[in-house]
Amino acid sequence: MKDIVISQISKVLWEEYSIEFKDIQLSTPPKSNMWDLSFGCFVLAKEFKKAPAIIAQELSDLLSSEKYRIPEIEKVEVASWYLNFYLSGSVYANALSKFMSKDVYSDISVSNHETIYIDYIGANVWKPLHIGHMCTPLQWQVIINAFKKLNYKVISDSHIWDWGIIFWKLIVWYDMFGDDTKLEENAVEHLFEIYVKVSAAAEENPDLDQEFRNTFKKLSSWDDKMKEIWAQFTKKSISAMNVLLARLQVFPKYNIWESFYEWLGLAKMEDYPDLKFPMHQIVSELIEKNIATKNDDGSVWVVFPDEMQLPSCILQKRDGTHWYLASDLASIRYRMDNWNPSKIIYFVDVRQKLHFEQAFAISRLAEWLHDTTEITHAYNGFISLKDGAMSTRKGKIIKLEALLDEWHKRAASIISEKRSDMSQSDLHELSEIISIWAIKYWYLKKTRESDSIFDWDEYMSFEWNSGPYIQYAYVRAQKILQSQKFDINYENLQFENPEENNLIAHIISFPDIISQLTVHYHPHVLCSYVYELTKLFSSVYANVQILSEEDATLKNSRLALLRAFSTIMEESFDILGISLPQEM
Repeated sequence: MKDIVISQISKVLWEEYSIEFKDIQLSTPPKSNMWDLSFGCFVLAKEFKKAPAIIAQELSDLLSSEKYRIPEIEKVEVASWYLNFYLSGSVYANALSKFMSKDVYSDISVSNHETIYIDYIGANVWKPLHIGHMCTPLQWQVIINAFKKLNYKVISDSHIWDWGIIFWKLIVWYDMFGDDTKLEENAVEHLFEIYVKVSAAAEENPDLDQEFRNTFKKLSSWDDKMKEIWAQFTKKSISAMNVLLARLQVFPKYNIWESFYEWLGLAKMEDYPDLKFPMHQIVSELIEKNIATKNDDGSVWVVFPDEMQLPSCILQKRDGTHWYLASDLASIRYRMDNWNPSKIIYFVDVRQKLHFEQAFAISRLAEWLHDTTEITHAYNGFISLKDGAMSTRKGKIIKLEALLDEWHKRAASIISEKRSDMSQSDLHELSEIISIWAIKYWYLKKTRESDSIFDWDEYMSFEWNSGPYIQYAYVRAQKILQSQKFDINYENLQFENPEENNLIAHIISFPDIISQLTVHYHPHVLCSYVYELTKLFSSVYANVQILSEEDATLKNSRLALLRAFSTIMEESFDILGISLPQEM
C-alpha cells in the first residue's frame, strides 16, 4: 500500500518540480480509525525553500487534481505540514491478496545465510533457575527464533558459569559433605543446598577463603579428583537446566561453560570445535601486542588509551588465575576463529555494561574482529520481589520451577471452573499452554531495558493485554474456519467495512515488525503488535457478519481475512516461543 502513495508523491515531485526525492517515508496513524498513511512535508523544505505547511497544501491540490487523482487514493487531507492519505477498499483487498500469495518473510529474508552468534542465559551450575532467570532466556530466544525465520544461521550459546571463587567453595564443601545420591537425583538443588551452607560458614570463618583458593589452584593444575568433581557438577547441572528451559521453549544450541576457555584438552560435553587459544595464551598475546601489561606481582592489567575513556581492568590475578574478562576474550577469539559471525550479540543484564565495553574494546585493539563485525551488548533489566532484590546466598528467591508449577495449578483451577467437560489429560495440556504463555507474555510485553517487580496478581490476569486474552482470539478464529467445508482463496477479494481494512493493514505490516525485532532486539514490539492484532480481530468479530453472510464473494473474503489473521498469529507465537491452543 505504501508503494502506491510513494509512487504518486514521486510522480508529482518530478513532473511538477523536477525533484527526484528518494527518501519518502510514510507513517501510520496512532489509532486505526484515522487516516491510512501520512507524509511529513518538512523533509522537502530544503528543496522547495518554502514552509512545510505551504508545501503540504500545494501537494494536496496537485494530488487531488484530475491529472494526478487515482482511484486507489480516495482522499488527501492537509493537517499542518502533513499530508494524510485515505485509501480505497480495493487497495486493502489487493494488498492482502499479494501478501498472502507468498512467504510472509520473503521480502526481509537474507539469501546468504550469514552467521550470528548469540550469547545468552548465563546460568550457574550451582544455582537453581529463579524468576530472575526469565530475563535473558525468554527475551533472546525470541530474537533467535526471528533470525532463524529470516534464514540466518544462528549459533546460540548458554555460556554456563562454572568458574570462580563460588565454584571453589562448592568443591571444598562437597568433598566434605556432598551426597552422590542427591547429586544424581537433582544436581542443581543439591549444589544450591551446599552453597547456602558454605556461604554461612565462610561468613563465620574467614580463614576458609584460603582453603577455597588452594582448591582452585589444584583445579587449575589439573588435579584429577578436582576435575572429576567439576565434570559431575557441570554435566548434571546443564542437563537439569535444559529440562526446565525446554518447558519455556528455550533451546540453546550449545552449552559452553566458562572453564572450557581455561585450558586445552578438557573433555567436552557437546559437539563443538576444540579450543585453540585458552586464557593463558590470550593473555600472553595481549602482552606481546602491548595491549596488556604484566606487573611485578604477576598480575596482568589492561590500561586503555585516554581517547577510549575506559577504566583499566585486570585479566590475571597475582596467583596466576584468570579474571572473568579473560574468559570472555577467549570466547570472542574462539567464536571468530570457528564461525566468523557477522554479528556477536550478548544478551546479559545491564550490570555487565562496562565489562562488555572493555571486552569489545580489547578485541578491537587485538584485531580479532573484522571492521564489519557487529558486536553488541543488548542488555536487559532484572526482576525483583516486592520486598526488594532477590538473594540466592540467603535463599531469598522464587524458583522458576516452583513458579511454573504454581501457575499451572492456578490455570487448571480457572479452566476447570469454566470447562467441567474437559478430560484430565486435555486439562493438563491446556493449563500448561496457557500458564507458560501467560508468564512469558507478562515479561516479554515490557521493554527489555526496564526492571520488573514480580506480582502474582498481574501474572494471573486473563483480561485484556494478557496471554490468555490473545490466545482466546485465535481460538475464536479457528472455530469459525474449522466450521467451513470449502477452500478459502485469496483471489478476487472484496471488503466493505473499515474494521476489515484496519485488520488488513496491521496484518501486512508483520514483516516491518520482524525487521524491527532483528535490528533493535526489542521483543515487546512483537507483543504490542500481537495485542493490537487481537483487538482489531475482535472488532471484526463483533461488527462484521461472517458465517451468516449470503454473498459468496464477501463470505470468502472474510474467511480469507480470518485465515490471514490466524497465519500471522501462528507465526508470531512461533517466534515468541509458545504453543497455541485449539480450544479454551
